[in-house]
Amino acid sequence: MFLKKKQRVLELTDTIIEMVGILNQIQNPSQELSDCLMALDIIAEQLMQEEELSPLLIEQFNTVQSSFVMYYENLKELTGDNLSETLAQLNSLVSLIKDTINTKLNIVFFPYKVSMWDSLSTVYEAAKNDENCVVNVVPIPYYQLSQDKVIPTYEGDRFPEDVLVTHYNNYNLEDQEPDIIFVHNIYDNYNTLTRVYPDYYTTNLKKYTDMLVYVPYYTASFTPFKKSGFYPYTTPGLKNVDKFILVNNKEKEIALKEGIPEEKLLVLGSPKLDIINRALQKPPSYPLGWKEKLEGKTVYLINTGCMYFTENPFAALEKLIDIFNIPRFVDNSVIIWRPHPLTKISVLKYTPFFAAYLNNLLENCILSDDPLYKGIILDETDDYINTLLLADVLISSDSSILNAFLITEKKVLYLDEKLPDDSLLPENVFYYMYKKQEPWYDIVQKFSNGYDPLEKNRLGLASRVYVNADGSSGEKIFREIKEGVIEKVK
Repeated sequence: MFLKKKQRVLELTDTIIEMVGILNQIQNPSQELSDCLMALDIIAEQLMQEEELSPLLIEQFNTVQSSFVMYYENLKELTGDNLSETLAQLNSLVSLIKDTINTKLNIVFFPYKVSMWDSLSTVYEAAKNDENCVVNVVPIPYYQLSQDKVIPTYEGDRFPEDVLVTHYNNYNLEDQEPDIIFVHNIYDNYNTLTRVYPDYYTTNLKKYTDMLVYVPYYTASFTPFKKSGFYPYTTPGLKNVDKFILVNNKEKEIALKEGIPEEKLLVLGSPKLDIINRALQKPPSYPLGWKEKLEGKTVYLINTGCMYFTENPFAALEKLIDIFNIPRFVDNSVIIWRPHPLTKISVLKYTPFFAAYLNNLLENCILSDDPLYKGIILDETDDYINTLLLADVLISSDSSILNAFLITEKKVLYLDEKLPDDSLLPENVFYYMYKKQEPWYDIVQKFSNGYDPLEKNRLGLASRVYVNADGSSGEKIFREIKEGVIEKVK
């Protein structure tokens, strides 16, 4: 029996027990007895939906029901002794319902972008492998928002083959009333680049569940004190969330200072890191056409965020072109550029005058193998993890990809002259793009010759910042949430 249905059955039995305590104080309790019999009918209907029922439970239920029929047909039977016996029968029935009816959990995952599925993937696997859970993955539709367009988008047909997807038209929240809902987006109508359909705002989801769990689609930064970033502490949707998954105690400390109730906060790490850990156990695969371009070369992965071109796009492009020149002066090197999946829509939203130029760069220069852009691969695949494994060096500023890359313990060329003062990591784990004492163009030339004096400093790097960085986060999130909701019916 699903948890929520079991709770309702127990609530009904509690109501009947309360009624037994006052029946002999009512002058003519016919209506109250009728209500009790109706409640018992509802309980019977729920019990009969179970595949197996304890014979003792059936017997006890029939005994209780017979007692109330007797009282209804003959009010004189409402004696103190009889009611005491009925109360004992009801308490026994409650114990049998709790102990002999297996509690199943009705769980649903509501991802929206397939590239963000890694934030829920290992939680889903843990739930799917639990025989006491019924699990649905329902990718939800969303809008891409430009300055003058609202573009309906659905990515459910792009999810991995081992994920059994339910189309959102075939999943009715009101009918399902899930015991647990997992989401990776709580921004509702406040998101400016993408926006899920209103049916899936947290305000609506919370109507149908007692456990709405937010597992962020990002991996929180190792510079937690910065004022800007992904932290959603002031997002209105957070008030609808029952549990908010955090990656470390520093993040929890900040959340508490921002007024988030402690009972909402669970420090259990990021499932995104689970996927990296698993991927490291096997050789990476090459997307079509990549193998001959990458083999035997030093591979640089340049990661740019979704807002990279939104302030001063041409200055940002100049910096990018500098990096694109690496294959020109570093032998046997190649660049993989992975722009954030929302880059194009962010340009249309904030710098639409740059859209044609960006499209020309992508379509007519890089993708057409223009000689001026030799040695550059554009990565627009859904699976960024495989690209991380193919890279020897990541060139990036603070980002979720950089945070995930810490697991690999590979070289990082950080897009600044130093780390922020509030960094949870020491200076000596990264190389720096704009450090005057060691220009980046000298560093990359040395990389090709095996230069890496910081290698030992990167050992166990992710575990210095994130809890459960060993790949156990998703399993622990699921177990913690499951135990929390099951506890309600014990």
